[in-house]
Amino acid sequence: MNLLKFKNNKILYIILILVTLFSMTGINYADTAINVILSNPTVNQVYKPGDTIEISGEASGLSEVALKVKNTKNELVFAAQPKVKSGSFSEKFTLDSNADEGKYTLIVGSIGLYDSKRNFIVSSSTEAYLSIDDNVASKEYKPGEEVEITGIAANVDSFTLCVRNSEGGRIFVDQPSIENGAFTTKFSLPDNTVSGQCKINLNAYGMTSITKDIFKVDSSGSGDSGNPGDSGDSGNPGNPDDPTGPTVLTIKGNGVKNEVSFSLSQLEAMSQEKTVFSVTSDLPEDLKVAAKGVLLTDLLDKAGLKSQAKMISFKATDGYTADFTVDELLNQSRYVFPGKERVGALVALERAERTSNFNNLSTDETPVLCFGQRAETDQTLFSFVKYLKTITVTTDSPKQWDEPTAKITTKDSETKVETKGGQVESQSKVYLECDSGGKIYYTTDGSTPDLNSTIFNPHGCGADVGKYDPIVTNNNTTVKAMVVGRGKTNSDVITYEFTVPGSTDKTPIPEKKVDESNIKRESSNLGNGRSEEKITLLTGVVNDITNAKKGSRLAIASDSSADKVRLEISSSNIKKAKEKELFIGLDSQNGGYTLPLSTIDIDKIAAELGVKSDDLKLNIVISKEDAEVKNKLAAKVKNGQQMLTDPIEFSVEIWDSQSKKKELSYFNGNYVERYILLSSDVNINRAIGVRWNEEKGSFTPVPTRFETKNNKKHAVILSRSNSLYTVLQSDKSFEDIKNNWAKEDIELLASKMLITGKSDTSYAPKSNVTRAEFAALLARALGLEEVTLKEGQYKDVAVDAWYAGSVAAAAKENIITGYSKDEFKPNKNITREEMTVMIARAAVVAGQSTTLSESEQAKILKDLKDNTNISSWAKEDVALAINAGIIKGMAADSFSPKSYADRAQSAAILKRFLIYIDFMS
Repeated sequence: MNLLKFKNNKILYIILILVTLFSMTGINYADTAINVILSNPTVNQVYKPGDTIEISGEASGLSEVALKVKNTKNELVFAAQPKVKSGSFSEKFTLDSNADEGKYTLIVGSIGLYDSKRNFIVSSSTEAYLSIDDNVASKEYKPGEEVEITGIAANVDSFTLCVRNSEGGRIFVDQPSIENGAFTTKFSLPDNTVSGQCKINLNAYGMTSITKDIFKVDSSGSGDSGNPGDSGDSGNPGNPDDPTGPTVLTIKGNGVKNEVSFSLSQLEAMSQEKTVFSVTSDLPEDLKVAAKGVLLTDLLDKAGLKSQAKMISFKATDGYTADFTVDELLNQSRYVFPGKERVGALVALERAERTSNFNNLSTDETPVLCFGQRAETDQTLFSFVKYLKTITVTTDSPKQWDEPTAKITTKDSETKVETKGGQVESQSKVYLECDSGGKIYYTTDGSTPDLNSTIFNPHGCGADVGKYDPIVTNNNTTVKAMVVGRGKTNSDVITYEFTVPGSTDKTPIPEKKVDESNIKRESSNLGNGRSEEKITLLTGVVNDITNAKKGSRLAIASDSSADKVRLEISSSNIKKAKEKELFIGLDSQNGGYTLPLSTIDIDKIAAELGVKSDDLKLNIVISKEDAEVKNKLAAKVKNGQQMLTDPIEFSVEIWDSQSKKKELSYFNGNYVERYILLSSDVNINRAIGVRWNEEKGSFTPVPTRFETKNNKKHAVILSRSNSLYTVLQSDKSFEDIKNNWAKEDIELLASKMLITGKSDTSYAPKSNVTRAEFAALLARALGLEEVTLKEGQYKDVAVDAWYAGSVAAAAKENIITGYSKDEFKPNKNITREEMTVMIARAAVVAGQSTTLSESEQAKILKDLKDNTNISSWAKEDVALAINAGIIKGMAADSFSPKSYADRAQSAAILKRFLIYIDFMS
């Protein structure tokens, strides 16, 4: 009894001591929960050696916390015990300049608190960071066992992981989901995986590809390998005395009536098809694959495909599996592009990649599942199953892809925040996301996305994995998107509506494709290795015109590789199309053109030619110029500039029945869109479309947007005249803007040939801008051709002054009106309100005509303490410019209307203006 009493008293004493200690440390054991929430660092945040790291958070029930930081070698590099004040704690330490790189662990503890851990990364680069945890590197697996790979993925949205066996064969490929900067993926080793060291390859945009050894495989007693990438023959070895040989392909599952197996000789004895498949890889890259083999439908007929079959799975001997819905692979039309020739899926027994030459066929990696594309950008190559072994058909119902989600960043913050749409700032960037394996097809023109729409996430492998071209909200923007991917039905289409204050609604032009039965196509040889495709719209096109919505683009596409594409339309069809306010659109492999028919007066042209209007035909011509012209223009490219495309000539011609031609070069002051196709490596912040000026022997910059359509980059050029066009790219900077707030804007506009320096090395950002200089800037930005001043128009503008042609062009468009009828004051410094008025008038020239009531003006200007200093003639324009985000105050509550604008301000304002009117990306 005494011993028991002593033990009970001892326990009581210990409890009393712990209660006392908890009270001293601020931990309330009865009423207050002990808790720590870390704010910094965030999970897997990346720091450089030498950086200062802040550790902070909130704590309840504690008077202090204990912090320990251990490096990748588990060595202690920092420890501290910061006090908790008002429920928060904070501590800082600086990493050594030669700190070990890798995953660091922060441990937060205290009395009564379980240790909390958080990882962060130390890397000499703060770009994309990927690493594999060590837990898998030292393990050894048997074939058939499950492998789990975990690791860190920081500063990256997606990446590709590929595991290969000791002979280089692919075992497993995945794009793991990333959560809180970490990833996990699992797979089972194929039963016949070869012995040896396996390697893993990681690829993401913004980092060098990583390849490293990971786990080992011991397949002793489990069979052996055949070829690199093949883990052996897991099928029926066949009877050695059977001349048909071993089984190479099996079809099974509850979606077929019979399980059937084929030897190679049996497959070779079946009817053989030869096809050159057009394919797109998930780099993406367009390729050709020549193949010879058995139609998949012929093989499924042997097994007796059931009408209830819904899923079909293809598995290779290396373990790679590709699942499809029966509908997407067998029922939906698939083609070879260009030409859009129908083609069936093939189990190839011979194949050659990157060629259309059947003489290069090889049995390497066969059998291979090959199939056509549903659209020209359909990324099919990744799903071509090499070393095909088993086809499993089931009646399982396919799942549906989830709708894509959206995140947004602003021009002031690169942090991605989830969004459902709504009001956003101008120049915000929208990013679309979906589950791994899906492709996001989207539109911004109000149309419903389909397989011909732009892919938001085209990079599935290679160095550009995780690289996206965001959707920029310069104006009110409607994004419609859906997810498409192998093995599931398409997601529902989701719509995101973004409104930008002060923006003008741009109703997208709907498109009506001309039915192929109403088109006649003819090819001809132009000589010197050049060719032409002539497209004639037949009488039946009137049905397309009738069915088109008012204001639509009547679209005609050419898949031909011809150097010149000519579209011919009769005057009667032009008149019918004009009645519906249609645009005529021609799309070729070199570029495209959109002609507003409102600018064409057929009857007036007929009168000028002295013929009947019914005798006239309109031709739109897109011509890639020959080597002689290209070399001529290339010789005029300045040092530091690069010509990105072949010169393309766009022309509109009217022909009569006697082959007399009238070329239409000007369109009543309207900007006409044309585009040139680009390579993927264009820097849109340094490139611009240019018009060749034959008279001056030089290039003139023209308004240019850069867009991606059908996963092809377009330079969309807006010009009032037809001519020869190309795209130039340069990288211009100045020594005196290194620390200037407008450095990026200055470099962007200088590279686009829209602004120039005081010298080749000096921009003089703080110098004031004269009225002549700003008039010239606007004329150049709008692509206005220089003209001659009317006699006596401005007596203070010399005819030979460098700015005379630009001032005349601006005056012609009413952008400037002068101080009086004959006085412009070109050398006077321009005030901020004068600049704003010019900007507002230039917007009207660009087609952006907006007005504000007096009450709307007053509401916008009321917060400016100096609004009474704004001249009455400038108030509406100032309000318009502020509302559109083009002009900002000198301070939060002032506009400084009489202050002079400097060259840095003029660059920033010009860039915002061009984005607002949609003349620049």
